[in-house]
Amino acid sequence: MAPNYLTRSRLAWISLAMVVGGLVLTFVATTTGLPIWTVPVGYFVALIGSALLFVGWIRWRRTHRKPPA
Repeated sequence: MAPNYLTRSRLAWISLAMVVGGLVLTFVATTTGLPIWTVPVGYFVALIGSALLFVGWIRWRRTHRKPPA
């Protein structure tokens, strides 16, 4: 099996951690009564993480292209 983006990229793991962390932050903020401004902060962290995941995947595809057959 060839190496892929999720198994070889630190950026992918950091991005996934940001997505999960942002969503956990919003869940914790709504259940524990943290200040209301923490909810959009969690969503923005998750959004930035997903954007990094996408950009990293595009960069991975560009550098690991298969030669034309």
